[in-house]
Parts: sequence; structure tokens; C-alpha cells
Amino acid sequence: MPFGSVSRMPDRFVDDVRGLTRDVLGSVIGRTPVALLDHPHYFNAGDHLIYSGTLAYLGALGCSVDYVCAPHTYDAELLERRVPTGPILLQGGGNFGDRWPMHQRFRERVVADFPHRRIVQLPQSFDFTDEEALRATRAVYEKHPDLTILIRDRRGTERAADAFPTADVRFCPDLAFGADVAPPADSVTDVVVLARRDAEAVDRPPTLRPSEEQVDWSLGLSANARWWTSAALEAAAWRVPGLRRPAYPLARAAMDLRTALNLDAACARLGRGRVVVTDRLHGGVLAALLGRPVFLVDNVNKKVSAIHRDYLGSLPDVTLATDFADAMDRARAHIASRGRP
Repeated sequence: MPFGSVSRMPDRFVDDVRGLTRDVLGSVIGRTPVALLDHPHYFNAGDHLIYSGTLAYLGALGCSVDYVCAPHTYDAELLERRVPTGPILLQGGGNFGDRWPMHQRFRERVVADFPHRRIVQLPQSFDFTDEEALRATRAVYEKHPDLTILIRDRRGTERAADAFPTADVRFCPDLAFGADVAPPADSVTDVVVLARRDAEAVDRPPTLRPSEEQVDWSLGLSANARWWTSAALEAAAWRVPGLRRPAYPLARAAMDLRTALNLDAACARLGRGRVVVTDRLHGGVLAALLGRPVFLVDNVNKKVSAIHRDYLGSLPDVTLATDFADAMDRARAHIASRGRP
């Protein structure tokens, strides 16, 4: 099935978000072979959730994804060989701008490498704070005659349209809502707190009670070993240019394996709690997909509140708190009002 039937979100919300997303993607991509670039090569389950949702949407549209790569395995010649026509898609997420420059430089490289191909930036948040960096990106993008940029919140769409007047800028919901997730196991603790420890964090959780636990995106020992084994084998093949073409199917399988490992671990961690508190946008999305009440805390560029305002807040069990202390108070009150099983 192209979409997960096990989602515990209200059916109308799922139908509305997925229907709008299919309409937008269908209008800018169509039914054609595609290349999908910037596969997440790191332990961020949120970006793997987006990748999984992206594949589901593309499958529903009838697109075959014939080339996938991470920034460090990008090969323009192999892309052209595997996908000689059709759009080049850049992974959606929250790294569009100057906060995560490696990803932005990669996007600009691809745009410059393929002036003759349609390029579609899948839904991102607009996150430029340095005017010089924005001017540099604009200079690259203005040279491309067929560039579409999808932004996942309304205000960001307006800002991106102003910043890139020669591109086709449109609103499109986050692609993570298309992902298929398995039902979680029974909860074993009251609250799971998924808290950032990176450049996007603005607050820290208070001291937790024994019935509460704090986590971040990570893998267990067994999954971690499988991750690094697959990554090492893929990297070894990629160092030999003559092996890249014959080894591509194995490399693609390795990327999909690492996505599955990340999502399995994330579902298991968030599913442990009766309630989830998080400042990670896709921690909130995944918890909602799992049917867990969510109390959100905003991050430094306010992408959490932007998407909560535009559509995620339509869900009755997804609440935006002012900070972690407020979120924990609300989570504890929620549990107290319903009693423990």
C-alpha cells in the first residue's frame, strides 16, 4: 500500500494533508522517473521519516525513484545514466538555509550541475539569517531556468518567494505525513522527553520524575552495528569509480536499511511513553502518527510553531507549550486527568 493504514491520526486530517500534498507534487513532478538526492546519512530519525514519506508519495504518483544518493555519494554522471530524463528532487526537511551549510552547498552544487533539468526542492523550512549567504544562494538559483522550491509553512513560503523571485515557490505540507509506521508496543512509562542537543535547541527539560525518561535520536547496539557495517561497505565501493555503477543497487539497499533502522528505533523509543514531550518537529509528527498525545516546544528558528500553526495544530492531541517546563506540567496534568492503566 502506498500509505500506512495504521496511522492513528484522525482520518480527516490524514486525508486532507495527503490529498493536498499529492496535488502539489503531482503538479510539479508528474508521473515520471526521478532522482532523489540528499538521503540522510546520519542518526536523525526525523529526516528518515521524511524520506520514507517521500517514497510513499512518489509511489502513489507512479514515479520510479531510479537514483538516490547522500551528499558524499553524489555522482552526476551516474545520475544522468540512471535517470536521463525527469525531475531531480532534493530531499525535504529543515536544513534549507545557512544554519546547516553543508546541505545548502550541496543543493547549490546540484542546481549548478544540472541547468538543463527540472529541479524540485521538496518541502523545507526557510532558514536564512545571513543576508550574504542568502545573496550567494540567490545568485546560483537565478541562473536555473526550471527550479521549483516547496516550503512547508505559509510564512516561510512568502519569505522564499520574496528571496527567490525567479523560482516557482509553492506551499506544500511536510512529506513525513505520508510515512507508514507500525503500531507501537504498549507504553511502559508516563512521559518520554525527546530533546534536542544541537544548534536548534533553545531550552532544556526540567528534572524528570522516575516515571519519565529523556531520549534523543539514537540506535541500540545491534542496530548501530548494522548501520556502520552497511555504511562502511557502501563507502568502500564508492571509493572505486568503476564499482559505482554495478554497486548502486547494493548502495540503495544500504540507504533504505539505515532508514528502516532509524525509524524502528525511533518508534520504539517514543512508543515507550504514554505522552511525548519534544522540541523536535518530527518527534512530534512521529508521536502523533503513533497515536501518542504530544506537547511541543519550539526550536530556535520556530519551525515547530510555524507548522503547528498551519496544520499540525489541527490535531486535538498535539499542543504547543511555551517551554519545556510548561510542556512537562501539561503532560503530567494530562496523565493525572486520565489515570494510569
